[in-house]
Formats: sequence, structure tokens, C-alpha cells
Amino acid sequence: MKRTIIVLAVAITMLIFINCGPATGVKEDQIVETKKIEKVEAPKENKALTDADKMDIAKYSSYAQTKKKQKKYREMISYINQIFDLDPNFQYAKDILLFWRGGGYEELGIADSALADYENFLLIRPDYEAALVKLDYIYATTDELDKAIEVTLKLSELKPDDNDLNKKLGKYYFQKVQKLKEENEEDPEIPELAETAIEYFEKYVEINPDDEEINTLSTQLTAVFMDKDVLIEKYMSNLEKNPEDYSTMTKLGEIYYKDGLNDKANELFEKVLQNNPNDLKIIKRLIRINKNNVSKAITYNLKAIELEPDNENYNLSLAKLYKEKNQFTKARSECKKSISKNPNNKNAYKIWAQIYTAAVVACETEIQYEDKLVFIIAYGLFEQSGDTRRLHSMKEGGQVPSKMDYFQNKSITAPTRDCYKWINMEWEEAKYIEKYIKGL
Repeated sequence: MKRTIIVLAVAITMLIFINCGPATGVKEDQIVETKKIEKVEAPKENKALTDADKMDIAKYSSYAQTKKKQKKYREMISYINQIFDLDPNFQYAKDILLFWRGGGYEELGIADSALADYENFLLIRPDYEAALVKLDYIYATTDELDKAIEVTLKLSELKPDDNDLNKKLGKYYFQKVQKLKEENEEDPEIPELAETAIEYFEKYVEINPDDEEINTLSTQLTAVFMDKDVLIEKYMSNLEKNPEDYSTMTKLGEIYYKDGLNDKANELFEKVLQNNPNDLKIIKRLIRINKNNVSKAITYNLKAIELEPDNENYNLSLAKLYKEKNQFTKARSECKKSISKNPNNKNAYKIWAQIYTAAVVACETEIQYEDKLVFIIAYGLFEQSGDTRRLHSMKEGGQVPSKMDYFQNKSITAPTRDCYKWINMEWEEAKYIEKYIKGL
């Protein structure tokens, strides 16, 4: 009976420590000095933990968590150190404490110890994203580019859809090229590293084509660190020997593409695509090269949707292309498909609105009240896109009705001109007309 009471008392005490942390009247253990932590060597031999050890580990873990929340990092580290003295191999203690301690050292400016803890933690949990992010930052800021690249490649494996990692890797390789060039301009590794940087930049700009910084860096790499004329001569020689060397075709096409020689690039990329109709990268290049050839661009966007059906941006590209051909119903349909894939893409509402403004222009008449009703639909869609500047411009420019317009044209409730017959007044966006009029 006495033994049972003692066990219950111990259990209740541990619960109190875990839930409450250091409480009033409880004497906290003496705070020890933080010290520089070296990278873990061989693990210490496991020793059998007593019930008292486990109770102390639970108690110190609770104290450490409390101090972490209070941002009292030196005290947090002290408690974690006491836990590791008891249980260096995490038989009972949680390994996340090692990551916490690294964060504490980082907050205190003890960079070497923070780095060692993060590295040691990754030996235990190599896929822990937060630790990889911490190490990436430390390596990048201390100019350890090879380690930064290694960590970022690991992050890229864990987050294959994070396109910013391609940008980061491109920049890291760019920095390596710059460092090697400063040390030895003739270093044979430079062209290879430059090509790797360009590849990562190309992956990034496929999704972010308007990033001027990365486009500039990619062009600079090609122009400064790689002899373009020599490359062209080499690739053309390869194709003479092997006309079906599609890898070389792709590389040569990329050079022509970057130089704006779209006809030459297009010819090569189309040959590559004939060999591999599912090469999405080539399809994306052909979409951009043929942006002014509406029919071809539509064909390539439709193919891209087959290969990457969840990417709403192809639908938006199609919407703009159909708008160019005044095929407004098809354009609207693509906007709807895009929003069904990604309701948070505000650009879809903007393009949807532009379909209606383009329809007004296509009617080729002076702006009358009916046209202003169509502009109201565009106005409502621009509002959903968050384009407040455009809303202000439409009101100031008299594109949407004023109170006077409404009172003079009360009998007109919908656009009826032939050029607006494609608009179905049951569509959700058509209801913006009634909503806007009520607000006048």
C-alpha cells in the first residue's frame, strides 16, 4: 500500500511539473554557464535511467519549455544541458531539445554552438525542415557555399514545388562562379558551374518569367563566363555528326532563345518535341516563343494542361489567347477553370474582367449606356481581384454609370446589342450589374 502511494505521489508531481513549469515556492535548479558546443562525436554508452532520472528529465523539460516561451534563452539552455548530462543519447529525453538549444544559442549570438546543435540535430532527424532552413541561412551568411548548396538541395527534395529554391540554388552557384573567377579566371570548373546556375535560373523563370534580377544574372552568366560563339560552334558540330542529338538541340535552342532568335529556337524546339511530345520544359519554351502566334500558342497551352492539369496558369494563358481572337465565351470558361483549381489566384479575376472590357472594345461603337453595363461586370471582377486603382480609373473615366446615367436610362437593364449576345445574364458575374445599380 505504501509503495502504491509513493508511485501515485511521483506521478502527480511529474504532471504538475509538465503542465505548470517552475511554480511559486518551487526552487529552480542553479543556472549553469552556457558553453561552446562542439559537434557530436561517438555517442556515449547508454546507462540505465532511474525513475528519479526520468522525473528530473520531465521536470527540466517543463522548465526549458517555460523559459523558451518567456524568451529566457540562457536559462532554457541551462535546463537542457542538465537533461543531456542525464541522458546524452535521448533514451528518454526528446531530441527536439537539441534543436531548441541551437535556437537559444542563436538568439544569444553564440553562433558556433548554434551551428553545432543544428548539425547534430540533423544527424538524428535529417528531414527536419526548420533545421535545414536554419543551416541554409548560417552557411549562406558565413560564405560556406558548398554546404549551403547541399542543404538547399535537401530542402528541394522535401519541397519539390518550392520554386524559390531554384532561384536560391542558381544564386549560390553564381556566387561560386564569381569566387573561382577572382581566384583564377582560367579555372576549368567555371563553365560547368555557370551552366548549372543557368539551369536553376531557367527552372525558376519558367514560373516567374518577369523576374528581371534573375533574367539579368542568367544573361550575364552566358555572356561573361561562357563563350557563346564557341558553344554554338560546338553544338552545331555535334549536330552535324549526330542529327538526332536532341540534348544538343535543346542547348543550342536555348542560346538562340536567349538571343531573341525565335525562329531558329522554334525550329529546334519543335524537333525536340517531335521526339518527346511530353517534354513540358520545351512546351513552355514554345508557348513563350509563339506568344504572338495565337493559334500555335493555344495548341501548346492545351498540351501543357494535359501534362500539368493542376497548373491554373495555362488556363489563364488560354483565356488571354481566346480573348485575342474575340472568343469571349471560351476565354471566360478558362478563367472559371483556373479559379476552380486555385480560388486564391487573384490574377484570374483580373483576366476575367479584361474579357469584358475587350468585348466592349470589340463592339466598335461609341460608349453608350449598354456598354457601361458591360463595364460594370468588369468593375465587379476587378474588385474581386483587389485592383483598386483600376476601379478608381473606371469611375473617373466614366466607364461605369453615374447616378445621372442611371436616371436617364432606367429602362435599360441589360446589354442587348448583337455583339453582347454571348453574355448570359444568368452568369454569376452578370449580377454585378444589379448590385452596382442599387448602390447608386
